[in-house]
Parts: sequence; C-alpha cells; structure tokens
Amino acid sequence: MSAMLKRTALFGDLTLPERLALAGALRRRDVAADTSVFHAGDPGHSFFLVTAGRVKVSLSRQGREVVLAELGPGDYFGELSLIDGRPRSADVAAVVRSELHELPQEAFFRLVDQYPAIARKLLVELCRRLREADRQIRDLATVDAAGRIVRALLKLGERHGQRTGPNLVFSKAPRQQDVAAVAGTTRATTSRILRQLAQQGFLTLSGGSLIVHDRQILPDDNL
Repeated sequence: MSAMLKRTALFGDLTLPERLALAGALRRRDVAADTSVFHAGDPGHSFFLVTAGRVKVSLSRQGREVVLAELGPGDYFGELSLIDGRPRSADVAAVVRSELHELPQEAFFRLVDQYPAIARKLLVELCRRLREADRQIRDLATVDAAGRIVRALLKLGERHGQRTGPNLVFSKAPRQQDVAAVAGTTRATTSRILRQLAQQGFLTLSGGSLIVHDRQILPDDNL
C-alpha cells in the first residue's frame, strides 16, 4: 500500500515513515459496479482513496444528475467530512467494480498529530479543489450551453479519449446523458448542440466513435 501511495499526486512526496503510517491506518473496501458509496447528506467521518476501478461524484438537482467528477486509481474523495465531520456534500457511486481504501477521521487526527505534513498536503489539495469548484460555478453562470458541452467533452476525454495529433479521439463516443450530466444541461439540449457542432465541423461522429477537432470553439479568455 505504501508503494501505491507513492504513486499518488496527493501523497507521493511524503517520507517513507509517513507513507507507512498512513498505509497502516487505511481500511480496504470493495464496492460493486453501480453501487453507492454514500449519498449527499449521509453522516461523514472518513476519507476514501481509489486504488482500483472508477467512481463518479454527482449531485441531483430537480430530478437531474449533474456529474462533478469521475475518479480513478490515485484519486480521492471525502476530504471535507474527514476534516469537519459534517454530512456528505455529494453522492458518490462506483461506475465499475472498485477498490477503495478508507481513512477514518479518528485515525487521521492521530496521524496529523505525529506527521503534520499529511495535513499540509491535504489542505493544499483542498484549496485546489475549491478553486475548481469556483470555476464550475462561474461556468454555469457565464458560459453558454455549447461552451459547457465542449468543456464536458474535454473533461471526459481526460479518461476516455486519447490525443491523436491535434484531435481528441473517443473510440467509443460518450453517452449523451453522461455529457449532459457533466455539462449541467438536459439530454435534449446536448443532442441538439452536438448535432450543430458536427455540422459546423468541430466534431465528427462516425461508426460509434467521436473526434473533437482542434478548433478554437471557445476563446482562451473564457476557459
């Protein structure tokens, strides 16, 4: 487990004694595909590290799911409740069969008393996530639906696509409901805008694949 922690962005530069202490406090939890880890509002007193599989973080608003993030090996979630012990702020569910490692709050507090660097790393990363949340809020308020859909495709492409020259290629096009969930739009709006982007030459849909061409769909100062 210490070797796994060394490969993560969050804990990779901890010392070996710090990683060993953290590894000893983690508890393994296996979660089946399409199974909830927790719901928004549930009591929260722990942090989770994804060691295998993939989970999604989402919110439900007016009967519509908005996907905030998809997380894979090396990613983590639950840090807010770990620190303040308040209820969960979002839903988390396994997309595929996943292996998680859970750090209970009481174990975390014991660790940071002995190894303050663990707390510092978590606080720095928490600030980064808060900045990203601020950006998402700004996007919902200031970027039109087409811009949010393009950004959703780019975000999904980080995990499910690959760069081929200047283009982003999905060998299997993401589902429209997944794009809509990340963009915060309806499926009907997403379908309409994807057709428009294809007609304008920004996208190519063919045989179940999707190519996002390297075109300036949004000016840089709006990104």
